Amino acid sequence: MVVKPQLVWAAIAFVLLGQPVPAAPAPSLENIRLAEDVVPAPFGYEPVTTRYVVAEPTPLYVSPYVFPGTVGNTNLSRGATVDALAKAKDFDWILVGRNGVGVGYVPIERLTPVK
Repeated sequence: MVVKPQLVWAAIAFVLLGQPVPAAPAPSLENIRLAEDVVPAPFGYEPVTTRYVVAEPTPLYVSPYVFPGTVGNTNLSRGATVDALAKAKDFDWILVGRNGVGVGYVPIERLTPVK
């Protein structure tokens, strides 16, 4: 019996393309990447589904504590959109990111949901 190469490739394509494509894994809140000078939240993180903009000018902070230091001279202007990566568990602070990396925290009262 002679098997034509086109049939072999068709069978391979059917097997490969007929299988469901696995979805990319969801980012783990336990493994959030942080910039070098940003402190992890002490009790971990909660997911955030809301998109935010800055409601009032604010610095970007290194941690979600009452008197944290700031990230250099970084200030967020009113109306700026932020990439909210997560909420610090047990704190009303949002971890703001850039390219999927946490670059600082903002108190949630200085943000407003996007309409």
